Amino acid sequence: MRSLVVSAVLAALASGAASAQEKDPAPAKPRAVKNVPSLGREPKLDGNLKDVPATLTLKPPASVDASASFTARVGWRKDTLYVGVEATDDQLQAGDLLTLSLFFPDAGPTATGHVFRFAFDGKRASPPESGTPEFAQKRVEVGVQRKDNALTLEVAIPARAFPRFPAEEPLALDLCLTYDDVDAAGARPPAVSNCKDGGMLGEVLRLPDDFRKGLKLKPPTSVVAFEAHSDGWLGYGVLRYPSWVEADAPLTPELLEKLVTTQAVEAEKAGVNVPDTLPLPNGTPLLTVLSGENPYSAPGTCDSDKELRLGLYLVKGKTAQRVLEWPAATCALGRATSVVLDEEGALSIRYSNGPTINFAWSGDHFERTELGKR
Repeated sequence: MRSLVVSAVLAALASGAASAQEKDPAPAKPRAVKNVPSLGREPKLDGNLKDVPATLTLKPPASVDASASFTARVGWRKDTLYVGVEATDDQLQAGDLLTLSLFFPDAGPTATGHVFRFAFDGKRASPPESGTPEFAQKRVEVGVQRKDNALTLEVAIPARAFPRFPAEEPLALDLCLTYDDVDAAGARPPAVSNCKDGGMLGEVLRLPDDFRKGLKLKPPTSVVAFEAHSDGWLGYGVLRYPSWVEADAPLTPELLEKLVTTQAVEAEKAGVNVPDTLPLPNGTPLLTVLSGENPYSAPGTCDSDKELRLGLYLVKGKTAQRVLEWPAATCALGRATSVVLDEEGALSIRYSNGPTINFAWSGDHFERTELGKR
């Protein structure tokens, strides 16, 4: 009898283990990689692909229903990615579009891609919903040749037109090409693409580390991703706020605000007492930037879904490093009524709902302390 009980228990344990194994999915396999080759010379953007060798090619899967197809070549030189596309279409129309998208999957959870569009007359505007900045679209160049039902495009995408990409991790890249074919009388055969659901079919591309080194960016070690801006570069850490800036020109308070936030908030209008600058013990000024949404924007109420943020930045010439990111106004804390940095580097922020939060200067950033908290 005892042996039957033991057998039953072991069988139940084995069944439970098997069930657990079925519930835990196997880890995703690493994607195969194709290295983007370097080009011996800078291509002339004339729509002739002789300057972009077919060392690395991309093609859509064969489709019996499609009336168009393409073959693409990819290479890089200095700070620019080059893509050459040869497309064939049984009826080449003004509405036929080639959409090119770039996305770096290892650039962080808040990273998005950029989308560029082309036709037989050159560049077309990116779709508004893609969020592709206008400055990035302007930096992309293209040369086009059209002959009968064939279309050849030679596209140059500089790093300053890239979406956010890793600062240290390998530069794995999803490069998607989609040809939307519009035939006569509004007929629309299936689009052809080398991607599915925003990712490449099969291997992912990889730019070499030398491409990134050629940009000569020197951020602090906390930066994990770079993002181009119309006026310079942004570096991101684990938070969704820029932690480092390299501008094209010496930084001013106005230029810093333009770089690190899409819409700066004025302290007086938000009802917070935040100075424009705070002096460190050695006399170096810290610049303050307010961003986010004011939870007290409606009189007599507070919106708990909104938060006003205070960023403190240490500026040196064309670069700035964020040394603190902290709430300036929330429903729980209230509004910041005082922000004081003393001669020993102790920072205190007092709020209208009572709390005072204290920080100590650690040489390159502020660390929160419990001294004086109430």
